[in-house]
Amino acid sequence: MTTQTDIDTKKRLLQAGTVVFARRGLEDATVREICERASANVAAISYHYGGKDLLYISVLQHYLEQQRQRNPPDLGVTQESPPEMRLRAFVKSFLMQTVGDGDPVNEYLGKLILRELMLPSFYFEEVFERQCRPVYELLLTILRQMLPESDEVTITRCASSVIGQCVLFDFGREAIPLLTPELALNASNLDCVADFIVQFSTRGVLGLKSEHKQCDNHE
Repeated sequence: MTTQTDIDTKKRLLQAGTVVFARRGLEDATVREICERASANVAAISYHYGGKDLLYISVLQHYLEQQRQRNPPDLGVTQESPPEMRLRAFVKSFLMQTVGDGDPVNEYLGKLILRELMLPSFYFEEVFERQCRPVYELLLTILRQMLPESDEVTITRCASSVIGQCVLFDFGREAIPLLTPELALNASNLDCVADFIVQFSTRGVLGLKSEHKQCDNHE
């Protein structure tokens, strides 16, 4: 039977793990440091989470859940809204998460997510399926609205293009200010960047629509 003490301990471990993993990453974080910060027995992580790796995954999942609650991918835009409006909400939400809330712990956790996307750890697939897959499926749905006659390969390529433009500002966070300082993403230019990505992507979609019509006419 789960007691209130168990619930409190599990919550403290998650909070402590969030700070320690953000500072040290998975490899350098130690069970002892996390448990000391959480005022818990060194066996508590295994008891409540099944080990350090699974606590790490729980921390990442909790972080992504908080990000989605803070910046939902639809930003309140309904399914009945024009797809261009839905696309802008999606892009702006993505960029808002990149800019962050100024919390250094969240900033480090964001970097851990980027690392997982490039070099996923053993358990990250579960986090991706729960937290990232639904967001990706939302983008595919929007693009299917914009390109109703296109095949899935074209839709997924368009989705990759949109995501690529968004993640550039995250992957290139350190390099962009050195190369082109005016392109560095921040709260003041976020709307302008979102508008450009949507305009660029929408015009590309319109070009694909035009190609479909030309092909239909030739048939």
